[in-house]
Amino acid sequence: MNVSEETVVVPVQTGTTIETTKPRPVAHQTTEAFKDIAFGSAAGIVGKFVEYPFDTVKVRLQSQPEHLPLQYTGPLDCFKQAIRRDGFLGLYRGISAPLAGAAIENSSLFLSYRLAQDFLQATLLPANEPLPLSALVTCGGVSGAVTSLVLTPIELIKCKMQVPPDGTTQYNRPGPLTLIASIYRREGLMGFWHGQLGTLIREAGGSAAWFGSYEGVSLFFRQIRDGKNAIRDEALPVYQQMLAGAAAGMSYNFLFYPADTIKSRMQTEESGQLTGGKRKFATVGKALWREQGLKGLYRGCGITVGRSAPSSALIFTVYESLRRGGFRPYAEDNHGISCNHSLASFLFMTSRSLSVEKVILDPRYKDLLALLKGLRNGAVYGTKVRFPHALVMVFLFRTGTLREKARIIFKATRQHARNLALFALTYKSSLLALKYVRPERKEAQYDTFLAGLIGGYTIFGRGIQSSVNQQIVIYIFARVVLALAKLSIAPRDPAVPGGGGLGLIRDEDGVISKRAWPIFASLSWASVMYLFRYHPDTLQPSLRSSMKYIYENADHWDCVRNFIWHNK
Repeated sequence: MNVSEETVVVPVQTGTTIETTKPRPVAHQTTEAFKDIAFGSAAGIVGKFVEYPFDTVKVRLQSQPEHLPLQYTGPLDCFKQAIRRDGFLGLYRGISAPLAGAAIENSSLFLSYRLAQDFLQATLLPANEPLPLSALVTCGGVSGAVTSLVLTPIELIKCKMQVPPDGTTQYNRPGPLTLIASIYRREGLMGFWHGQLGTLIREAGGSAAWFGSYEGVSLFFRQIRDGKNAIRDEALPVYQQMLAGAAAGMSYNFLFYPADTIKSRMQTEESGQLTGGKRKFATVGKALWREQGLKGLYRGCGITVGRSAPSSALIFTVYESLRRGGFRPYAEDNHGISCNHSLASFLFMTSRSLSVEKVILDPRYKDLLALLKGLRNGAVYGTKVRFPHALVMVFLFRTGTLREKARIIFKATRQHARNLALFALTYKSSLLALKYVRPERKEAQYDTFLAGLIGGYTIFGRGIQSSVNQQIVIYIFARVVLALAKLSIAPRDPAVPGGGGLGLIRDEDGVISKRAWPIFASLSWASVMYLFRYHPDTLQPSLRSSMKYIYENADHWDCVRNFIWHNK
């Protein structure tokens, strides 16, 4: 991860040559920044899925009232109460803000960490001399301080969603947009940085320990293998990367945990319950110390340190694997500085030529461009599908002004397009992450299932489901049922990708294939008509509205006008 300058030969006007130190070109710096952002974001999202349930328990333990008795006796009791109250998925409540936060936090950490190294390398050390461990610790602290500025608003929303107000249920708790609007209305723009000092202390000190521990343990493994002349940039085996990442995560969380406890308490306090407005960092810290002592400042620390080990190990391993395996490194040839077969050539070619078509048709960039194309296609297809559907349904079944109807159409179209686009991006990013963490860089058979599971839960499965999301999932589910029915009678065939069918039912003469659809169609319509008559509330709203229009409203009229043209 240590980035150094290169020594190049530069001609001067006298005709002689001198050896000097010159930074890498702008194209390379832009490429490295792009890698830090892309790979750091992917690593952060993977780590967040692992650690989030434990983080929810940690925040709830930290945010207990200062008066006794405490609501939870410990992490296990908090887990039990949370699952009993909201179910296991309740532990993932509010994950949307942390997923964005994890992507932003890790991309910012890795980017600012590398830039801090570049600055120290260029100003304080001779060319090509590696940075000492103390300098890397300092760079880690700088990266944490920078990251705290963008992380505090996300942490604020996350903490408020993780700690439910007394007496609320999972169905009426405010969502992230509601919380954002409420904070801005009550406290203005600066209200989003409430708890900034706690986040700054935690991130600056924690990131110094995070990067310092990772670099120190990694260097220790290299010296065991190669002796004192070990090269810092040389890759480690995966298990050693994970051990170094685990040590980094535990150091990050333990050393500055009290600052995080005070920050969580500040961000979960309701301003309406306080006198004199929101309390300052020092005031909350003194109150916690006075009421609960050192133990109160470290409440939830055990579970936090425990979950940080696998999470941090994954973050560093995914980041390093993507950086080393996803693209070839920057290189220099006999003619000076050049961009070999790597992502750097993408930006270098773009800056040197306007022939964009050459770039987008180059197979070396297919994985990266496929993410952008998937995002675009999801948005376009969602718009094409939802807009005409919403237009017809709203004007047929909704009342209100033209402006109100237009707003409903726009909202439904935007949600459908956004969700399909985000699902495409999440799914394809998960596939790439799963592929690049393997040494052979190949997709396994069930990677598509795992990537779909991540995308389905992240985009469509969390929280209160809108009618748009329900329609999409029900549409998918109906097709899945039909596909599984076909697979159940298809014979197994190892020569076919996926192994052919399931072969559960023998249908050699094709009788089942011919009769299955009539039976399925008949039972489906019989069931939906029965449900509409006796249990209409169980049907999806748009289906219920259309059936009411066709079957129920047809029984009522009192004149020619509402018999032929309008319903009564």
